Formats: sequence, C-alpha cells, structure tokens
Amino acid sequence: MFTKGKRVNGKPTQWLVNANRNVGVFFLNNLIIDDLKLVKGMKGMLACDDATNEWYVTFGNDLPGFSLRVLSNHDYKTRLCFSGKAAVISILNDIKAERAATFVISQRPKIMDGLKWYRIMTKRPQRIN
Repeated sequence: MFTKGKRVNGKPTQWLVNANRNVGVFFLNNLIIDDLKLVKGMKGMLACDDATNEWYVTFGNDLPGFSLRVLSNHDYKTRLCFSGKAAVISILNDIKAERAATFVISQRPKIMDGLKWYRIMTKRPQRIN
C-alpha cells in the first residue's frame, strides 16, 4: 500500500503558484523562491493585461504591492505567500474553480517599465479544486 509517509517528493522543475479563494492568497513554490532569491518582506505585485486577460506578477523591495509572508506547513519546507484577494477571485472565476488552482509561472520575463513581469499561465492550470 502506498501511503503519504512513504512518498518522496522530487525537486520541483517548474515555477508554480497556487491561488486559494478561501484566504485570498497566492502561495509560491520553493523553486521560484530560490531562483528569484525572494525573501520575507519583499513585495509581490499583480497586473492583468486587459486586452489579452493575461495575468503577470513581479517582485521587488520598493513596489507598492503585497508583502511576502512566511507560510509554515508543519511537516513541509516553509514557503512564501502574498495576498491578492481580488486577483485570486478573478482568476479562479475565469477558470470556474471553486476553491483553488495551481498555475505555472513563465520563467521568461517581459520587461515593462524597468520591471521583470512573469506571466501566470492561467489558461492551462496544473490543478483545479
């Protein structure tokens, strides 16, 4: 029998973000945190391109966005998260998700106004709850 206790998780290969409707928060996976050297207190900022309805995220210290906070997952490695309830609701409504969904974040940024914006691939969620 396969139990969760016997499961060995491999290292993630994609940047992922989980949007949770219940708490209105985006949870980042450890790969994006490590690759972009994100730390608690930095800011995450979201934007939607009205013409394409594509969502983007950027991170930095001097942004007017949401502060990155630490999420403690008991038995799992600590992760970072940030608020964005209006964006969470909009994204989840677009894909008809009731509670949550996980999306890939593009590793190729689009440079706009001197900031690196990473596209959240909302058209093809990895998981929907």
